[in-house]
Amino acid sequence: MIVYFAYVTAALVLAFAAYIILSAPSPVRTKEGKSLALPPVFSPSIPLIGGLVEFMKHPLEAVRKGYKKHGDIFTISMLGKRLTFLVGPKAGEVFFSATDAELGQEEVYKFMTAVFGKGVVYDCPANIRSQQFKFLGKGLKTERLKSYVPLIMEECKKYLDEKLTGESGEIDILDTMSEMLILTSSRCLMGEEVRKNLFGQVAALYHDLDQGITPLSVFFPNLPTPAHRRRDIARAEMVKLFGKVIRERRSRKDIDTSDMLGYLCTVRYKPAKGEKEGRLLTVDEITGFLIALLFAGQHTSSVTSTWSILYMMHTKSRGYYDRMCKELADFGDKKKGGTVEVDYEDTTKMKFTEACIQEGLRMYPPLILLMRMARKGREYGKYGIPKGDIVVTSPAASMRLNNIFKGADSYNPERWFAAKDLPRYSFIGFGGGRHACLGGAFAYLQMKCIFTVLFNTYDLEAVSDKMPLPNYAAMVVGPHHGKETRVRYRRKSPQDIQKSLDLKIPEIRTESSKLLPPDDKKAEEFTLEEVKKHNTEKDLWVVVDDLVFDISEYVPQHPGGLKILNNAGGDSTKGFKGPQHPAHVMNTIMEFYKGKLKKE
Repeated sequence: MIVYFAYVTAALVLAFAAYIILSAPSPVRTKEGKSLALPPVFSPSIPLIGGLVEFMKHPLEAVRKGYKKHGDIFTISMLGKRLTFLVGPKAGEVFFSATDAELGQEEVYKFMTAVFGKGVVYDCPANIRSQQFKFLGKGLKTERLKSYVPLIMEECKKYLDEKLTGESGEIDILDTMSEMLILTSSRCLMGEEVRKNLFGQVAALYHDLDQGITPLSVFFPNLPTPAHRRRDIARAEMVKLFGKVIRERRSRKDIDTSDMLGYLCTVRYKPAKGEKEGRLLTVDEITGFLIALLFAGQHTSSVTSTWSILYMMHTKSRGYYDRMCKELADFGDKKKGGTVEVDYEDTTKMKFTEACIQEGLRMYPPLILLMRMARKGREYGKYGIPKGDIVVTSPAASMRLNNIFKGADSYNPERWFAAKDLPRYSFIGFGGGRHACLGGAFAYLQMKCIFTVLFNTYDLEAVSDKMPLPNYAAMVVGPHHGKETRVRYRRKSPQDIQKSLDLKIPEIRTESSKLLPPDDKKAEEFTLEEVKKHNTEKDLWVVVDDLVFDISEYVPQHPGGLKILNNAGGDSTKGFKGPQHPAHVMNTIMEFYKGKLKKE
């Protein structure tokens, strides 16, 4: 810890020495030529470096203070950079609806190049990055997710049998979930040979990569710290390790594409002018994709599942824990204990379990800040965000607003069965808009499978009567390790599973599941004939509950692939509300609201 703060101090001194007073940004003008005011500046207690100091101490508190003082848009000056914050769904629309030409990702996430590699994701031109995201999106479609379910279930059962010995005991739930998530992720993404023969090496290298990304890395990604040196060595070793696997896979006549690694061995970029076919992905690129997927999946899912489990145990008196166990007991083995085989369709029935996970993600999103670089001036209300500003939104602050979520500081999974008229971009646990997380469906699937095995095999009880504090020193914010993350487990018998099934639990009171138009948006009306004109993969409108949605940007992310075109340009209410869709899609679709269907 002392060494860490020594590096931070050195970095601050260097930054302060290099600090120059920047000229005032150029004003943003409306289409009519009117000059817009700059957002109000939230001034920290210490000039020049105060913003960074407060952020290192408690980043979320700094955002909340700015929101309380100035409202949903304000600017903080940090090391000579202007960071303009957009907090809440209305301001968030400026962030999530922007095009890459307006708000860019590469400039602010360039520090991840050391981990993901050159030419991967944030270190490549927009046209290449869009192809890369399509590769990853297609690798996480529904058909592929279906094949992952038995793999996840198998890994969970093996892990619990090996680690949770005896009829009862005590574990650290954060460590347990982290280990299960990396095991199941590596099995689905990297294949059986990596899981069986190379997992120990991959896990050790992943640990060094993970520890090599700190808050300091954001500002100085190549500073020669011990953590950065270990990170760079680990990535080079990871390329060597996967290189052997990739070359062996590609040498086969029929490449096994059941896992992500095999699939990535076969995909090609679009051919350049004069080429008959595009090039295959390089070993370095495939390694970078696998690292990126493992980072995203293992981090977000382990943190979210841990918070969800801890909250359920600390709110047992409210009945959430019993309700979830009753739902999952439908997939319990009433003769031997544990769980029976579960398939993808079974996971779509776990509505309350998903709500418990979603509520944990709302309370403590792993990424408390999302950033973009303003490549063009952006307008919001009476303010203009100038070109060159770093534009920031905070899922952690936005999803705790009481004017959006009633009782926002209380864990209440039942809220997701209530009113469906939340403003779009209210729930941003997986981001939103064109850059929403591609792995959201996989994350929910993975956690529901793990919960099915865990809670049909064991009953859990918190050791401490206090919830852990969030660890804001980490890049991905999880709970602090300690007594508060420890839980007692007791192996369940078949009788316990039957007892859960027999529980008399009142149904959750729900309001209409009919989608309602946002209150804060003036509704434009479209005839069905107008909607019918937008019926292609790149220009896709649909109608649900007499509301019109432009879901063109969502097509590449859709887990069901091009089945989304089944009702292209028409009424998709029945298909949208089918059993294949998890509960969170009711919120997701509102991000693409266009207007109302005009009655003829």
